[in-house]
Amino acid sequence: MVVTRPQRYRDELQAHYTASTPIVSFMVSRLRHGDGDVIWEPCAGAGDLIDGLLKVNPHATIRASELNPDAASLLSEKYRGTSVDVHQEDALDFGLPSLFDSPVSFTRIIANPPYGAYQSPERRKQLQSRFKNVYVRESYGLILFHSLSLLDEKGRLVFIVPDTFLWLTRHKALRETLLRETTIEELALFPSNFFPNINFGYSGLCIITVRKERPRANHEIRIATKFENADSFLDCIGKKESNWPCAVSYVSQEDVASQSHSELVYQNGGNGIAISSRASEAIEEYAEFKTGFYSGNDRRWIRKSAETVRRSKPYTLIESLEIARQQPTLEGFEGKAAFIPIVRGGAIPFVKETHWYVDWNVNAICEYRRRGKNPARFQNSAFYFREGLGVPMVASGRLTAALLEGRLFDQGIVGVFPKEPRYLLFLLGFFNSVIATGLVRQINPTANNSANYLKRLPFVVPNQSELATANKIVKAAISEAKQCGAVSDELQQRIDEFYSRLWQDNEL
Repeated sequence: MVVTRPQRYRDELQAHYTASTPIVSFMVSRLRHGDGDVIWEPCAGAGDLIDGLLKVNPHATIRASELNPDAASLLSEKYRGTSVDVHQEDALDFGLPSLFDSPVSFTRIIANPPYGAYQSPERRKQLQSRFKNVYVRESYGLILFHSLSLLDEKGRLVFIVPDTFLWLTRHKALRETLLRETTIEELALFPSNFFPNINFGYSGLCIITVRKERPRANHEIRIATKFENADSFLDCIGKKESNWPCAVSYVSQEDVASQSHSELVYQNGGNGIAISSRASEAIEEYAEFKTGFYSGNDRRWIRKSAETVRRSKPYTLIESLEIARQQPTLEGFEGKAAFIPIVRGGAIPFVKETHWYVDWNVNAICEYRRRGKNPARFQNSAFYFREGLGVPMVASGRLTAALLEGRLFDQGIVGVFPKEPRYLLFLLGFFNSVIATGLVRQINPTANNSANYLKRLPFVVPNQSELATANKIVKAAISEAKQCGAVSDELQQRIDEFYSRLWQDNEL
């Protein structure tokens, strides 16, 4: 029986209103607005930020844009008779060049834009033509980018957005614009649960304050972190920085802009991991990183090896006669004995038992490769059944990798294939080391170990002695994992120490 997926809910508004008085007060203080300023709130919502502005300056000139017609109607009633001009409109369409209207701009812009609002394929295509290289599937980045174009020279902008824009590859164009065309005065980073009833899990939040003028060569971005709670923001208003109840550090904006991906990752006290001069090349020069196969309907096409397999309740138990006994090819098998081993997600280091089998009958393969609208992904098939490593896409406490051993790997796995076979065990040890976990978290602190991030890890080319040492201890780890189901703490410590010294010291 084909099990259909429920349609994902698509929220075109995806609003997270700023219902935190301390955070609103903090954002308003960073805007530094006065009587002569013209302010834009592109995502007005319930008016929390506008209320904060009016509390400081009751006669502030504000244009409030709101996409939701019901919310816009409430705002119009709320601010009737005030200096707040409410418009029901899409902020991304406001301010477009017109032959009949005068250009618009603002001296101040403040917003808590929607995060992850759905855009139809037609709308995305339209936005892509307007915002070249900007990631159009994430609403907050688009609104921030568009707002910069409507900000006056030397004007100020304060936004509260998910902190993932600081490092995710998809937001590179946004980062480059911010770093090269504005002066980033401050990044205040804090957990999303500081907002009542909100906890994203995959990211924290960031209040970014920028001034629209190119940064001076010696400019440093102030980074405020380790706020105890939302009320801590109140003590960062009108007080000396030395008395703020948070950690404060500075980083050169020019240095961040000069990074290959312009990412700003703040962790380990702001110091990051210092690596040796030998780790000067990206690992993608020595291995290929590929995302694996997806059947389009796993519950139909995949079988479990035993009832004890974790999270396998909806799946059918495979019968011995269904398992293919020959080496699989891309053409598949005739008959019933056509199921082949497939490696799926799960943080298992070094060696992963076969818990899953996928239908590799010729008819099933025809379905996987069917043209037209088809959820299946027969992607990177040239790498199927090759020897390599499987790294789970979803991160756990630490990075792990296991030998693929010629098995198929699914889209929840990043396949890592050394360009030289002699590096196979060396890479296996590295991806199971604490230094690899630390390095990948600096590149991307979220729960995603995608190929785009793994291939950016720095690589150390081992000499013959180092390669021999790595092969010895990794073979011991494989043996322990096969015999005992896990690697001993003592051996894991040896592996961690070996790779940490290699990546962090000039010589062992």
